[in-house]
Amino acid sequence: MVGTAPRRPADRLRELDALRGLAALAVVLYHYSYFIQFMVPGTALPHLQLRWGDDGVKLFFAISAFAMLATLERTPTLGAFAQARARRLLPEYWLAMILTGIVAWTFRPARLAVTPLEWLANLPLMQKLTGVPMVDGVYWTLNVEVIFYALIAIMWRIGALRSIERLVLGWLAVRLVCWLLPTPGWLQFVLLTEHCIWFSVGLIAYPVWRGTVRWQDQRLLAAAMLGVQALTGGLHATLLLIAMMALFLGIATGRLRGLDHPLLLWLGAISYPLYLVHAVIGYAIIARLQAAGIGADIAQLVALAAMMALAVVVGRVCDAARARAKPAPRLREAIL
Repeated sequence: MVGTAPRRPADRLRELDALRGLAALAVVLYHYSYFIQFMVPGTALPHLQLRWGDDGVKLFFAISAFAMLATLERTPTLGAFAQARARRLLPEYWLAMILTGIVAWTFRPARLAVTPLEWLANLPLMQKLTGVPMVDGVYWTLNVEVIFYALIAIMWRIGALRSIERLVLGWLAVRLVCWLLPTPGWLQFVLLTEHCIWFSVGLIAYPVWRGTVRWQDQRLLAAAMLGVQALTGGLHATLLLIAMMALFLGIATGRLRGLDHPLLLWLGAISYPLYLVHAVIGYAIIARLQAAGIGADIAQLVALAAMMALAVVVGRVCDAARARAKPAPRLREAIL
C-alpha cells in the first residue's frame, strides 16, 4: 500500500529545474577548466579543474526520464508528444547553431569549424546516425535525448509504461546481451545501451514521487541496476550511480526541498540554452583572451559570464517565438 495521495503529473518539481542548472554548470566548468586543452591545443588551464564535470550529462539523462514520464501522462497522442518535444528543443538548438556557426567561421579554430553543407546537415539533429560532423560536439547528448524520446513514446504507445519495473529490467537485459555478444555500434546507440542505466534512475524515481509506489518497493530494481553497472562499467560509474540514486530518492520523497532556491532555479531556467551555446563560443572567447595576455582563471570566468548572458538572450528570444505561435492548450501542457 502507498501511504500518500498520488501527486498529479502537472505538479512541476522545481528541484529538477535546480538539478538541470547544476548539471549544466558542471558540464560548462568541465569544458572550460579541463577539456578545452583537447579542443584548442595550447590553451592554458585554470588552477581549479572540474575533471568530473562531464558526469553532469548523466544527470541530464536521469532528469529527462523523470520528466518524460510526467509529460506522457498528460499528452493525448504521439503526434502531440512529438510536436511538444520539437517546440521545446528545436528553437534554441537552431538559434545556437546559427551563433556557433558564425563564431566558428569567423575565428576558424581548426578543430571547431564545419563547412556550410555540414552546418545544414546538422539541422535535423541526427548527427550520430548520419555521421555528419557536429557544429558543436555537445550536440551528441541531444541525439541521445531524441532517441530516448522515440523509445519512451513507443513504450507509452504499446502500454509498456504501465510496468516500469519490467521496462527497466528488460533494458538492463538488453545492455547485458550487448555487453556479452558482438553487437553493431549503431544498434547499441539506437537501443541506448550505454546510457540506459542513467535514464533508468529517473524512471524508477518517478513512481515514488508520484506516490504510486513506495521507495522500498524499488530496492530490488535499484540493486539490479547497480549489479549490471558494476559488471559492465567501472568503479567510478558505479559510485556515481549510487550517489544519483540517493539524490533522486531524496527528491522523490521530498527531502531535498532546499534545492528550491531562486539562484538555482534561475540557473535551471537557462540551462538548456547555456548548454547549447557554451562550448565553441566559450572556447573562442577563452582562446582570444589568453592570446591577449589574460590569465586562464579570469578568461574562464569571463567566458562563463558571457555565455550565461547569451543563454538568457537565447532563452527569451525562443520563449517569445513560442508564445507567438500559441499552441493548443493540451499541447501547451505537454511542453516541459
